[in-house]
Amino acid sequence: MTVERLWVAIGLFHAGVLGLLTFFERRWRAHRCGMTTRRWSTALASEVLALALLIYLMSLVATLLANRTWQGRIHVGPISLRLLGQALFIEGPMLALGLAWRHREAGQHARALGLAIGAFLLAAVHVDAYYIEPRMLVPRHYAVGPPPGTPGAQSIRILHLSDIQTPSIGPHEEEALRLGMSFQPDLIVLTGDYVQDALGEPTEFQAASDLRLLIARLGFAAPLGVFATEGDVGPPCAVVFAGAAVRCLADQSARVALPGGGSLSITGLTRGRGRERDPKVLGRLLAAAPEADHRIVISHAPDFISAMPVNVDLALAGHTHGGQVVIPFFGPPRTAIRLPRRYAGGLNDYRGTPIHVSRGVGMERGFDIPIRFLCPPEIGIIDLVLPKRGRTVSPGHESTVGS
Repeated sequence: MTVERLWVAIGLFHAGVLGLLTFFERRWRAHRCGMTTRRWSTALASEVLALALLIYLMSLVATLLANRTWQGRIHVGPISLRLLGQALFIEGPMLALGLAWRHREAGQHARALGLAIGAFLLAAVHVDAYYIEPRMLVPRHYAVGPPPGTPGAQSIRILHLSDIQTPSIGPHEEEALRLGMSFQPDLIVLTGDYVQDALGEPTEFQAASDLRLLIARLGFAAPLGVFATEGDVGPPCAVVFAGAAVRCLADQSARVALPGGGSLSITGLTRGRGRERDPKVLGRLLAAAPEADHRIVISHAPDFISAMPVNVDLALAGHTHGGQVVIPFFGPPRTAIRLPRRYAGGLNDYRGTPIHVSRGVGMERGFDIPIRFLCPPEIGIIDLVLPKRGRTVSPGHESTVGS
């Protein structure tokens, strides 16, 4: 699939959808608009369901037609989902307004008003999900460990960024790095998916190069260093940050001296180890880490936490994007992890180990549906309080801080 073929698929799809909607809307003559409430509701729901199924089939057909001579990967699933999202938020309000007009003409003013409100809500969600929230950057402040001021304890501030996942470096990515640096972190952790690879190697390698240039231009650094892990998309971590002041930890550990005395071990997991289910494997990896007074583990996916053989002071991960779409009173329908839904974002406690899962700086790109709803991008600032001896683990708390 190429960008040009994607646009062909989009054009074919919307032409077909507009034809379907025209036929559907014309079926609703005055006698149908005036049916009893039960019959009206049943007819509307059943026909909208049938229309949705036809539109789904049309999304598959349009994608395949646009790629009938393409020999590479077509990305049918992501593209059909993207097309369905466009139909819901573009043609959906148009259909609702058309039906509202039909009902108004038939004298069904209450039903017309309800349909018009539905059209407005769909349009509002469209604007928020596609144009507002993806460009937002919300700094969230977390505290982990015993209360500040505990005798012998010291606090370090960690900036946690994840899932920049962009095909090009622009103002949003620059603002994320600048905003993170404004909180003066002692340590910076990056947990994978830095650039998008779905649009081909020239795009991803240009984005990686631009990211390195941005890091150098901004002086993106911290007293205890910048550490990164492998992700699921884009070039390997070492390629993305080649020549930059970023240390990639791929099933490796690093030891840093803490400013208040003592030391901190940082273990970074590869893609496979980040989804590890065997505690013995993680146990051997942690046992090979240098001796230190305190320990944190960083990974792209957070699933490893269920197989951690020991508690650590803090675990950091990304991958979920917070679900990208959050339904009120339910949460994200899709989290892409095997952990319970509540671990898709924020700071939580897992059997005594605090784990912060970043909601990400970017979102799904390439051929996937590029939206965020009730789940804006996150800049994670974590104040980790470390006791002088041993470890005291607390799930801590979260608050949103202004920029």
